[in-house]
Amino acid sequence: EFSFSCHCPSGVIVTAIGVFVATRWESAAVRQAFAASEMRVVGGIRCAVARQGQVEWWVIPMGVGPERATTTAGRVLGEQSFAAVWSTGFACALGQAVIGEVLIGTHVTMEGGAEDGRSVPCAAAGADWVRQAVQQQRLPVQAGQFVSVPRVLCRAEDKQEIATRAGGVGLDMESAALGFVASERKIPFVIVRTASDLVDESLPLDFNLFLRPSGWVKGVAACLAHPTSLIGLNRLRVQSRIAGTQLTAVFRACADKALREGLA
Repeated sequence: EFSFSCHCPSGVIVTAIGVFVATRWESAAVRQAFAASEMRVVGGIRCAVARQGQVEWWVIPMGVGPERATTTAGRVLGEQSFAAVWSTGFACALGQAVIGEVLIGTHVTMEGGAEDGRSVPCAAAGADWVRQAVQQQRLPVQAGQFVSVPRVLCRAEDKQEIATRAGGVGLDMESAALGFVASERKIPFVIVRTASDLVDESLPLDFNLFLRPSGWVKGVAACLAHPTSLIGLNRLRVQSRIAGTQLTAVFRACADKALREGLA
């Protein structure tokens, strides 16, 4: 059974779920599932906290990439107790999928970097609870291994190589790092993301440019140098909007299930 620990602010028993997202677009998609939220600062990080019934959903911006995920998780989890930690947002679907399909992790493996080959399991009961919530709303869903990488894979060939060698359902940059921190602190860990791009699609730009301090200048220069990339960027924008809408639906489903049946 997936049991959630509780903390008691102001004498009221509340279950807190830490929902970690990489970007403001993913954060906005999750927050849209709730009627209202308030801002709280923990470990120097501004978090949006939505209360529904006896559950608090903490939407925590961790930044893009494993290093930022590790740093943010360490700071936040060092000050705030959570019943579970969720890695949430968009992902590349590694198998057959449609844009917006819900991808739930059973475990995640790091490919590349200092933690190459290291894996961490997801909480089986927690993943099953999320799957049930999603299926009750008839959203397309599949579960399996996730793979995390330290940089954006822009070429379809690189994504396909990972899919062939490692298998799995989803590819992202933060889940493994977040899972490592959660595991060290013995906090149940869940991955639930939506597909924003597919394994056979190349990205229109090298998005790694935007992750560097001066990257926006180089990224804009790359767009101007290759105007055809704007077509690909528009396609990705449309797909991200679909993935965001589905992510909102996922959290509405989870919040409704928690309110209706409890977190068990």
